[in-house]
Amino acid sequence: MSNGNDSGGNRTVFRPSPLQGLGRGQQPPAAPGQAPAWGSAPASNTPAWGSAPSAGGWEAPSHYEPAPAQPAYAPPPPPSAAQPAPQPRMRDDDVPQPSKPQDVRNRLMSEAAPLLALASSVRSGRARTPMPELHRQASAAIATFDRAIAGHYPEEIRQRAKYALCATMDDIAQNLPGSGMDAAEWARRSMVVQFFQENIGGDRFWQLTDDMLARPAQSADIIELFHACLAAGFEGRFRIMPDGKRRLYEIASRLYAALEFPRSLSSQQMVTAWPGEKAPLKKVGLWGYVALAAAAAAAVLLLVYILLRVLLMAGASDPFAALGKINPDAPLRLSRAAAPPPQAAASPQADKLTEFLAPEIAQGLVKVEEDASTVRVRTTVGQLFQSASDQLDEGREALFHRIGKAIQSEPGQVTVEGHADSDRVSTLAFPDNTTLSKARADTVANIIKSELSDPARVVSEGYGEARPIASNDTAEGKSLNRRVEVVVPRRN
Repeated sequence: MSNGNDSGGNRTVFRPSPLQGLGRGQQPPAAPGQAPAWGSAPASNTPAWGSAPSAGGWEAPSHYEPAPAQPAYAPPPPPSAAQPAPQPRMRDDDVPQPSKPQDVRNRLMSEAAPLLALASSVRSGRARTPMPELHRQASAAIATFDRAIAGHYPEEIRQRAKYALCATMDDIAQNLPGSGMDAAEWARRSMVVQFFQENIGGDRFWQLTDDMLARPAQSADIIELFHACLAAGFEGRFRIMPDGKRRLYEIASRLYAALEFPRSLSSQQMVTAWPGEKAPLKKVGLWGYVALAAAAAAAVLLLVYILLRVLLMAGASDPFAALGKINPDAPLRLSRAAAPPPQAAASPQADKLTEFLAPEIAQGLVKVEEDASTVRVRTTVGQLFQSASDQLDEGREALFHRIGKAIQSEPGQVTVEGHADSDRVSTLAFPDNTTLSKARADTVANIIKSELSDPARVVSEGYGEARPIASNDTAEGKSLNRRVEVVVPRRN
């Protein structure tokens, strides 16, 4: 473009963008420009620095000729009929490819997947690639994408898709943390400059977005690609805006809302390609109903049993107390006068047990007693077990291990008797004192068995509060009544 007085060799040439007028039927250039080698000075189409404009406007010097570019990455040749069909790309995983070809819903998304994966991995830091190598990989991936979609889409869609990928890769690469001079070098040799010879990739991305949203029915596939570019990390001018994140989200929402595919998805069926097996429903037979009825009856009976047991435990305290008052606390004696029974001679068994258990007797833990037929070791400490439980308090097992060792040499049956005070217990595990005292006797019997060479001679009994040795009216008396006695037969 020049005025009428300009000479033929002194003109300012304005080069239009290859994307201008795509919506009006114009065709873009057939082949992208070539980028110079990384780190070398790029070719410049601007006038020589220092030349002055003429009176009619900016004029390039008459001697200006564009410098030839030194290619670093040779762009692919334009597709032709003789070019072989692109081979399917292999994924970097160990999952075998299915024998049936995959149905491609959106070829743009399928072919752009490697480049978008590269961009997102570099942006997130999962992949750390030197900038020159990243530039080479991105250039090759975009060229491969361009060849793969050739012949499947109109030229306008093809150029816009390639432009979106170039702008996305440029935006991510130039904003990587710590890129420094490499980012500036990338800006001089960006993907948009290399393939479209312009450097306004970010702003034109939004212009193309608005144009496609104005006619979404004609741009379904490429709208999805633009949405994927935003998801991969393209931000453009919104990167530095205070409300940039919000505005990016709004644009992404508009792109997603314009897609027909998400709206066609079922809100109930997650996977439409995997229908379930149509198996006939098995009918329940007669015995199935019988088993179901029996299970229901068993459940009802169990509930009734639990209810009646709870009611029985709650109302049994008064009858137990009345039964306990039938017999007086003092033992019955004949009213006739009689000579007192002779005192039994001292048994060497009692002396032996007393000598063995002397430390425990000195601590007030046990005492050894005897009568005409038995010798018994009786505990004298009231707190042996946890309240309303058959579990021994911490440190009490050692006492019964000592008792077991003491009676190891005594022949005959060993009886472990459990006794309780008059305080009532009423739990599902121990509905009364007799059950509780029997469980405590079993606990002690198991310890005694571990110390005997013949555990089979140990038996246990529970008497509850039926055999008190002191009054239950005082705390001291109740403490004495809560006891365990280990009984062995006396040898004459």
